[in-house]
Parts: sequence; C-alpha cells; structure tokens
Amino acid sequence: MDLAAKAALLTEKIQQLGSVLVAYSGGTDSAYLAYAAYQALGSNMLAVIADSPSLPRAELEAALAFTAAQAIPTRVLRTSELENPDYIRNDSQRCFHCKDELFTVMERARAELGFAHLAYGMNADDRGDFRPGQKAAALHRASAPLAAAGLTKQDIRTLARNAGLHLWDKPASACLSSRIEYGRPVTAENLMQVERAEAALHALGFPQVRVRHHGELARIEIARADLSRALDVAVLDQITDAVRAAGFLYVTLDTQGYRSGSMNAVLPVAELLGPGARAPEAESSSRPQTRTIEQTVTVLETAVDDMTPEVLAFVAERGMALGALDVMLAPVIMKKGRPGTLITILCKESDSAPLQELLLRETSTLGVRKRQEKRLCMQREHFAVATPYGEIRVKLGIRSGETLNVAPEFEDCRAAALKHDVPLKQVMQAALAAYALADVSGRRATPRS
Repeated sequence: MDLAAKAALLTEKIQQLGSVLVAYSGGTDSAYLAYAAYQALGSNMLAVIADSPSLPRAELEAALAFTAAQAIPTRVLRTSELENPDYIRNDSQRCFHCKDELFTVMERARAELGFAHLAYGMNADDRGDFRPGQKAAALHRASAPLAAAGLTKQDIRTLARNAGLHLWDKPASACLSSRIEYGRPVTAENLMQVERAEAALHALGFPQVRVRHHGELARIEIARADLSRALDVAVLDQITDAVRAAGFLYVTLDTQGYRSGSMNAVLPVAELLGPGARAPEAESSSRPQTRTIEQTVTVLETAVDDMTPEVLAFVAERGMALGALDVMLAPVIMKKGRPGTLITILCKESDSAPLQELLLRETSTLGVRKRQEKRLCMQREHFAVATPYGEIRVKLGIRSGETLNVAPEFEDCRAAALKHDVPLKQVMQAALAAYALADVSGRRATPRS
C-alpha cells in the first residue's frame, strides 16, 4: 500500500470514530494524529495533554504552541501518577501505570464532554517494541488509527513534512521517568534533576540527549554525531558543571551515544517473561544442554454456551491486546449435553487482573477459574532475512543446539504485504525461503534481539 493510500485509510479510520479525544504529547506521532483528526473531524476532536512532573516544561510549551498555530482544539489535564505506589516503584510496568492514569483521566473527560472515543499515537513500528503502555490503551479501548492505517514512523514524518508541519523531524522525547533506572523510585525531585540537566545540555548546543538517572551518577547519552564535540576537554568541563548544577555528584558520558530505551537492556529475564521465569540449572557435561526456560504462567479459564463466534473472536483479540501470552478457544460439551466453548487464557500474573475483568465483562460467564502452571520454553532467537519485500524477522525455536521450529514474524509479513500489495502467504513463503538459503549456504542471517 503506497503512502497516499495509507493516508486515505487514516482519514477513513478517524472519521469512523465520529468524535474523539486524542492523547497528545507534542511528539511527531501524536501531533500528526491530532492534526489529521482535526482535518477529518473539526470540532468533533480534542487534543488532550497530560500535565505532570514527568513532562518537561519546555515540551509542554512547545506542544501548546503547535496546536495553537494549527488551531487544533486542545485541553491540558492534570494526571496524578506520582500518587500511585505502583508507578513510584518504577519496575518494568511503570509505563502501564502511567498510561492507565492518562486514559482514566481522559475517559472521565470523554464522558463529561460527550466524545465517543479515545485515540493515541501508536504507529505500525511500535507493535514489536517493549511498550507496556499499549496494554493500558487496550484496557481503556483507546484506538490507534496510525497503526490501523499501517503508518510507520517514517511514513508519519513524511506526511507531516508534506503537510508543512515544522515538527516533522522532531527527535523522539519520552517522558522524564524513562530516564530513571528501574528500581529507583520516581520522585518529583529526581524528575526535576533530569529536566534541569537536559535543559542545560540543550543550552550547550546538544539537541538530542538523555540524562539517565543512576542516583548520584548521571549517565549522559549524546547523539553519536555530536560525540566528537562532546569529547573535547573544554566541552566536557562544561557538561560536567552543567549536570552537577542539576544535583548530580558524578557525571559519565556513555560512549555508545544516544539510543531510545537503553534502560530496557538491563531488565532481567523474570521481568520480561513474567514471575517465576528462570534459566535451567547447570547440567553435568555428560548430559546435553537443553537451553530451555521454565516459566510460571497464570491460567484463566471459563466455559460459555451462549456466545456467537464473532463475540468469542472479539474476546480473544482483546485478550491478546491486554498482554495475554495466548488465548485458546476449544469446543466442549457442557451440562445436559449443551455444546459450548472453553476459553483459556495464558498470561503473566502481573497481567491477570485486566484479563479476568475482560472475561467477566465481555462474556456471559458467572465465574473464572484461575491457577498457576509451569511451562518449558525453548530457547528463542530472532534473525532478519532479506526478501524482495524488505527485511523480515524470522523466529527460531532451538533445543540442544538444534533449530526445531522456524516461523516468520507475522506482523513483519503483514506490514510488508500491505506495503507491496501482495498476498500475505507470498511474503511468508519468501521469508522462509530466504532463511533456508542463508542456512544451507552456511551464511547466518543477521541476529536481532
């Protein structure tokens, strides 16, 4: 699908909403969504900015200036995530609690103002990232028109540039809380430290920076194009003075330079796979290494006998959006010989509450069974292969050094099929063929995390 077709589809998706509150942060994605929504709906849309200590004052001012210049209706709503102990704890689900607060506040405003829907700026590239906030959006039924139209980050920048929007090339700017190392409590004080330090570095002429908060230590990430200037001794002294003035005792410059999501690299397996996940214990040299992971999962289960296949499919789709590891529908025979459907959801315990709520709200059940089970997972690796339709990731299941399963990533194939207007199965077959050729020839494909 070409860019013009995607843009037309975006307009169609927005118009189908009728009226909408758009979660607006001032970044390129949400700004373009707000702009497109205003073009499509006029006064039947409202851009909503969540104001809290995690939003830099300069970003708030810039966001308001943009919507004012475009005459986009805008409202600032105060959020209170810093009053939530789960948010303050700052584990890998911090973004979920932040977005849950955002969409809760937006939902109240939506009801008060009479709007029909909520929307936010997730794009097609965001689907494969570690973004717990997407689960909160799904829980609150927030639409993602950009992703639904198949628009990638680059697509959105191109459309914004074509529309004459000055922020088309604005660098990504996550909230200040993302700069604080996992496990260190998020407080108004350390958020202010980060904001002051980054503002000082911007004033020194570094447009793209991150100040990562590690207690008394500030780890500075600067765009690699600017690293050579930063490594000048005189400039290093200026950086040190500026960051110490913000309240840090020690300052270090990260030689890898700026990169989005660098804090996620330190998350342990247990955070990513869920509570109870562990690598297998060491085995004697006489036994083969199986390289499997034992994981504790939560099983939610209920049976219904009065729901249509369309509604069951909706429940399964919503379950996956809320973070389920798997949703299974199986035919069963219930009391008195009635045919029914067994709904089984596998999930992490941390995700179980909204999934339980889903089953109770969206099905006709009167109760949900819940239990803990163990499962063994093979070692998983991703490789990128070159196909006529672009780069496609291939997922491998490996045990005892042997690749037992090979499967192209569905979302990569889906995006490529839409982009090139070819059958999905054709892209999947091309990815498998590309992997087979790389494997047979002894040339390993490019590993991807």
